Amino acid sequence: MFKRKLKKALVSLAVLALLIGAVAGIRHLNASRNTDPVLYAQEEGAVPNGELTVLEGSGLRLVDENEQLQLWVDFDDGNLQVVNRENGYVWRSAPTEEDMRLEKSNTLWTNNLKSPIMFTYVQEKSAANSKYSNTLSEEARVTVFRLERGVRVYFELQVHKVTFAYDACLEDGGLSVSMPSHLITDPGEVYKTSKSGRVSLDKDASCILAEIYLFPNLGAARSDTGLEGALLVPDGSGALIRFQSGKYVSSQYIASVYGPDMALANGYDSTLRSELKRSRVAFPVYGVIREGNTMLAMIDRGETQADVVASRAGVQTGFNTVGVRYTYRMKYKVITNSSTGDGYLNYTSFAVTEPRRVLYVFGTGGYVEMAARYREYLMEKYGLTRLDAKEAPALQLNLVGGDKESGMLGDRFIAMTTFEQAGEILGRLSARGIGRMDVTLSGWARKGESVEYPQRFPPAGELGGSAGLKALVLGAHAVGARVYLRDDQVTLKRTGGLSVGKNTVYSIQGYPLFGGAFANSVFMRENFEKSLGQYLDLGVDGLLEEGAGTLLMTDYAPETAISRADVLKAQRELLGRMTEAFGGVRLSGGNAYALMDHAVLTDLPSGSYLTMLDETVPFYPIALHGLTEYLCGDYMRYYEQKSQLLEAVARGGSVSFTLTWEGTEKLSHADTAAYYSTAFDLWEEDVLAVWQKLEPFLAATRGQFITGFERLAEGVTATDYENGVEVLVNNTDEDLEIRGRTVKARDFCLVEGR
Repeated sequence: MFKRKLKKALVSLAVLALLIGAVAGIRHLNASRNTDPVLYAQEEGAVPNGELTVLEGSGLRLVDENEQLQLWVDFDDGNLQVVNRENGYVWRSAPTEEDMRLEKSNTLWTNNLKSPIMFTYVQEKSAANSKYSNTLSEEARVTVFRLERGVRVYFELQVHKVTFAYDACLEDGGLSVSMPSHLITDPGEVYKTSKSGRVSLDKDASCILAEIYLFPNLGAARSDTGLEGALLVPDGSGALIRFQSGKYVSSQYIASVYGPDMALANGYDSTLRSELKRSRVAFPVYGVIREGNTMLAMIDRGETQADVVASRAGVQTGFNTVGVRYTYRMKYKVITNSSTGDGYLNYTSFAVTEPRRVLYVFGTGGYVEMAARYREYLMEKYGLTRLDAKEAPALQLNLVGGDKESGMLGDRFIAMTTFEQAGEILGRLSARGIGRMDVTLSGWARKGESVEYPQRFPPAGELGGSAGLKALVLGAHAVGARVYLRDDQVTLKRTGGLSVGKNTVYSIQGYPLFGGAFANSVFMRENFEKSLGQYLDLGVDGLLEEGAGTLLMTDYAPETAISRADVLKAQRELLGRMTEAFGGVRLSGGNAYALMDHAVLTDLPSGSYLTMLDETVPFYPIALHGLTEYLCGDYMRYYEQKSQLLEAVARGGSVSFTLTWEGTEKLSHADTAAYYSTAFDLWEEDVLAVWQKLEPFLAATRGQFITGFERLAEGVTATDYENGVEVLVNNTDEDLEIRGRTVKARDFCLVEGR
C-alpha cells in the first residue's frame, strides 16, 4: 500500500516531527518580538455606532422579515429567534425555559447556554489556561441599532469591560450574521501601583480575549426529551452526531478549518500537539437537524482562524450543541532556552481583526437537502459551473517514474517507469479498448520522487529527459490521453539557490518555519511563473498541485508578515493562474477554498474515525457532484479494494490506479517512495475489469446533481441523480433485493430512466 511521505509529512504530526528536527541547529531564538507584525488591514466599510439609530424597546422584537423567514431579537439579552414562515418552526440562539429547567449544570454553564455569545479569556498573556465567560455572567449592557439592512446588537460587558457586536439581517433565504472587528475591544493587561510604588498586574481588571463563540447554542437540543435529530459536523466528507444514539463520550468534537496553523508550532517539544492533531475541516460548514427541520451554517468569513466545536449532551451540558469558535489571539510557546526547548505559553499582543461572518440557511429535510444548499453557495462564491455531461469519463492513472536511493558511496537513481515505458502502458491500454485517460506522472523530476523542490528541472535523464517526456506527451495525445505532472509549489526540500530569509515562511517566533521548509506567497508565485515556460515547452496538459490548496499557514516574516487569510488568497490566485495556463488544475487536497471550474480533486478529505461520531455521510460529495470531478482515492492504496470501491461508487466518485513498469521491490530502499504492489503486468487485467464496471456508471452520472442518498441497511445504499439514474450498492456478502432489483454481493446496480 503506498504512501506519499512528502504529503503525509505536511499533514501528519508524526512525520511533522521530522521536519521540526530541522531547526535543532538554531542557536538563538528571540520570541519576544520588539514589534507586533502587521497582519490585518483596516476593516473596509466599518460603520461606527454613532452613525446608527438606536432602537428603543425591550423583550423579543421583530426586526427583519421576508417571504421565507422572520428575525426576532431580544432587546434585553441579545438573543435571537428565526421563524420559518413556511411551517412556523422556530430556531433559537438560547434554549427555551422549559428545556433549561431540566439543566443541571453549574451557574457558569447555565449562563453559557443562555447567552448569544460566549468567549474565553486570560488575565495575562503568559497564562497557560483560558477561562470561559459569556454575556449573561458579564452583565452585558445591550444596545440595538438599526442598520440599512437588519440590526446591530452591541454588547458592553460590565465585569471585564469587553465590547463586541453582531450585525444580523435576512438575505437570500437565510440569515447573515457578522461580527464587526472594529467593535471588539478588551482592556488587555491592566497594571496597578501600590502605595509603596510597586507595580503589579491587576488580575481583576485584566482581560485578554482569546476565542469568541458566535451563537454556540443556536439549535441546541436535549437528548432526554426524546427529540429526534442530529448535529452535522464537517469531519471527513461529513458526519452525524445523533441525539438519541445513547453513546457515551467524554470529549468535544473540535476541528480546525483548513487544518492547524503550523506557524504556531515550535521545534522543540509537543506542548501544542493537541492543537496540531485536531481534525481538519476541508469545508467550513456545520448544522443541526431537528424533527425534519434543518439549520445549515456556512462560515463565510474569518474561516482561516476558526474551529468547528460540537458537544454531545452530557459532555459539557445536557444539550447537543454545535457552533463556530473564532480565534481572536493566537496561543504559542515562547522558547527561552534553545538547547532544552524550555519556555512558556503565550498569547499574542495583536488580535485577529479580519471580518467574521456566518450564513445560516433554514429549511426542511436532512443532510441531503443541506448539501444541495451548500452546492448553491459554492456556485455563488467560487463561480462554479456544471461539468459537461456529454464528455466521456477518463481512466485515472498515476505512473511512477523513479526515485533516489541514498548510499555511503553516493546516490543511485531507481528507474521504475521510463517515459518510453509509460507510452507502452498507454498504448497497451488503448489497444484493449480504453478511450480517454488522464495520466499523472510522479517521480518525473530530477531525483524522482525525492525531487529537491524548487529544483525540479530537468526531467530525470534516467527516464528519458526532456525529449523523452515530450515524446510521451505526443504519444499520449495520439491515443486520447492527457498528461499531468505531480508538483508542489509550497514545499521546499532544499534551500540551495534561494534566500531562506527572503523566500520562506516564518513562524510566529520570528524565524524560518522548520528551517525554511515552505515557500512564502511571493516566492511561490515567482517560482511558478519562472517554471511555466518549461512546463509548456514539455507540452503537458497541466499539474497535480500538492501544496497550494492544501497547506495553509500564517507567515510572520518580520518585514512582510501576511495573514493566513491573505495566504489563502495568494494560493487561490496561483491556482487560478494554473487554470488559466492549462485550462484546469488537479488538486491532491479537497479544501473548499481551492475549488474552481475545471479543477479535479484526486482525493476527498478523510474522516477522523472519532468514537463520538455516529455515522459518516457523503455531505461534501453530494455538494460537489455535477460541479467538480472528484476521486475517492487510489485503488492501490485501498486495504479492502472491493468494499472501498463500492463506497466510492455510492458517493458518486471515481478512483485512480498507480502503476509502474518495474516491480515494486526495486523501491524497497528508496528515499521517498513506499509502494506495495504497482507492476503493470500484475495489475493490467484488474485495472481493465474495474474500469469496465466503472465507466458506464461514470458516464451516466457525469454532470448530474445528486438528489437523494439513503442508507437502507448496513452496507446497502441508494444514490439518486437528477436525470433519473439510481445507483444501488450492495456492500455485503449476500445477494440482496434492493428496491425491486437483485444486486449481487459486493456489487452495484445502475438503474437508468427511473
